Amino acid sequence: MPRERPFSDPDAAPAGIGFEPLRHADLGEQTYAAIRRRILRRELETGQQIPIDIVAAELGVSRTPVLDAMKRLAAEGLVEIRARRGCYVRALTNDDVSEIFGVREAIELHGVRVAIREGRHAALADALATACEAMEAATAGDVYVDYDLFTEWDRAFHRAIVTASRNRRLEELYGNLHVHLHIMRVHYFRELEAAIRIKADHRAILDAVRAGDLSAAEAAMSAHIFVTRDRIVANLAQDGGRL
Repeated sequence: MPRERPFSDPDAAPAGIGFEPLRHADLGEQTYAAIRRRILRRELETGQQIPIDIVAAELGVSRTPVLDAMKRLAAEGLVEIRARRGCYVRALTNDDVSEIFGVREAIELHGVRVAIREGRHAALADALATACEAMEAATAGDVYVDYDLFTEWDRAFHRAIVTASRNRRLEELYGNLHVHLHIMRVHYFRELEAAIRIKADHRAILDAVRAGDLSAAEAAMSAHIFVTRDRIVANLAQDGGRL
């Protein structure tokens, strides 16, 4: 069953949504970071309205930094601003997931190809090995030792592959995907079974890169990306097709 989405009652008294007052000088940046963090963690759920006045009151700021933050978050694809209706947390759909993973495959495969063809695969393998070891340390048996650390090193693993392309524009394009990939990681890694499979996939990629075997590296990379995509789409179906 899809989980229920919250709807606001226009006649009900405004209720708080859990922000803590800010205590930093750069209120604009802090406001943006506070709202963004809660969206990425899905503490503010998809489809939920973000009431400007309530957020401003809870953070202890005026409406201006909150409105500015909404514009930045809308540009990132995290918030939808609806004319005369307010700001809402934007959901990721199956189409979003398919498009993002298609771009991701193209960029990461290019990184692997460039590193191997230019003879820089040993350095890439060292970076991938560091990430693999850290991800192993973040799990123990059937439990997470450090869930956040696991997701950060998964990101580092893939970032190393992109960096190996030595293509600044591709790195910038990949960086634009980060916020949505982060949401997917948080959603997908909830079950340790996914983490176990990801670690095995990463080892297969690492072994192929270290050996300089381009065909094997491409196959391992594509399999990893598209199996992950399909699992996320399956999880989305359980949540009504939206994340």
